[in-house]
Amino acid sequence: MKKLFLLLFVLGASVTVQAQATDNSFQDWSVSNAEFIELYELATEIGKETDKVVANDNVISIVRNSGTTSFQRALDKSVTVEFYNFYLLTSQGQKINLNKGQTEKVLGKFDVVLKKVKQSLTADNTKAIDSILEDL
Repeated sequence: MKKLFLLLFVLGASVTVQAQATDNSFQDWSVSNAEFIELYELATEIGKETDKVVANDNVISIVRNSGTTSFQRALDKSVTVEFYNFYLLTSQGQKINLNKGQTEKVLGKFDVVLKKVKQSLTADNTKAIDSILEDL
């Protein structure tokens, strides 16, 4: 009986550990969090060279002529484990909660745009930078 109880305890603990990195759809969010951290570092580096990209307090913003588009990572305080929610913010005041697929899509888009901006900064092409950011 003790062995059965111990076996159930170990199995229950392993299931709990596996569930911590996923949401109800069993998708792993730790990858998105790591990608956001890398993207934030890139945006911080670019932000030092241009005022069109801002990285501040877990928010990456791209300033365009038509407004600002921001990508936010916010700590979810309703759960006991470290879990982040991701939002897309617009200058029109919209705050869109992103699911896993949407988060990956936004991460990819911001990554492509920021890498293009970084390449353009090395060539010092202000018009090219503005064009890239407007295509976001």
